[in-house]
Amino acid sequence: MVDSRFYPPGRNFSIAELAGFLNAEIKHGDGDASINGVSSLADAALHDIAFYNDAKYKNDLSATKAGALLISPKQDVDISDCPSAILHVENPYKSYALMAQKIFPEQALAKPVAGIQKEPISPDSVIGDGVDIGYGTVICAGVEIGDGTTIGANVVIGPGCVVGRRSVIGANSVVQYALIGDDVHIHPNVSIGQDGFGYAPDLSGHVKIPQLGRVIIQSDVNIGAGSDIDRGTLEDTVIGEGTKLDNQVHVGHNVRIGRHCLIAGQVGFAGSSIIEDYVMCGGQVAFNGHIHVGKGARILGASTVVKNVPAGQEVAGYPAQAASEWRKEIALLSRLLKIRKPMKSK
Repeated sequence: MVDSRFYPPGRNFSIAELAGFLNAEIKHGDGDASINGVSSLADAALHDIAFYNDAKYKNDLSATKAGALLISPKQDVDISDCPSAILHVENPYKSYALMAQKIFPEQALAKPVAGIQKEPISPDSVIGDGVDIGYGTVICAGVEIGDGTTIGANVVIGPGCVVGRRSVIGANSVVQYALIGDDVHIHPNVSIGQDGFGYAPDLSGHVKIPQLGRVIIQSDVNIGAGSDIDRGTLEDTVIGEGTKLDNQVHVGHNVRIGRHCLIAGQVGFAGSSIIEDYVMCGGQVAFNGHIHVGKGARILGASTVVKNVPAGQEVAGYPAQAASEWRKEIALLSRLLKIRKPMKSK
């Protein structure tokens, strides 16, 4: 559900109006029903539109409460008992992106966080006791900052954000669409809550998907200098309690990192990865999107993780595999190189 603390209500359209905009055929349901939101299949409510384009979400499709669904006529699904209106479109993902832009046009434009504000600290913000605020910092309307927090110079905290008690936000950092817990240390030049990298690919031009989620940073988290954490598309991007991120870590949209993880520098998490508690990750590791890493797993530096990692396993290499097997392969290659006969020159 879109958080009204950060986003204005979506614009209302009838299903028939949306079908006309997409040049889509209504195959099932009431064209007069109203739609004012977008959602995933699992979380959709009566006034939301969602899309279906992958058989692995068939269970979500059968249980969805969406008011309207975007489905390709090529999909083999039974819609006879579906309570949702069905709009047949050639590319459901692209059509969803266009619907999200139409219902939430302001987010499609990705306007600057602060907008026009006459005073650096909005009178509509709530600042706790003992808060130190550096020179040049901008705090927008609806912001709440807990007691004893320190905010460095030239920080921007966007509308509606919450920062807990005794936290530190380093100079030149930007925080938007975020809820931040107590005792969080954000080092300088960190960006939190900017648009995730979301586009529906299409040969006629890629279509931007409005990012309508939030960033949730739980208590006792450390975020290293130069790191960036994208807000979610619809779901939240989450950093769990006690997790420590080194410098220049990128966290893509919808990523969920568990509690007490240790993430070394220059690690990149592609969108919708799930990292469970107590995971340790060496520097420069790359995670493919939609990866699930189990509790207590260890990822050696410079690995590329392209498939799920079981709980407690240590992995390494490109692509990442069990570290014991990776070490055997490296040792074997080394021996082969030593015994290889040199090529005779002609």
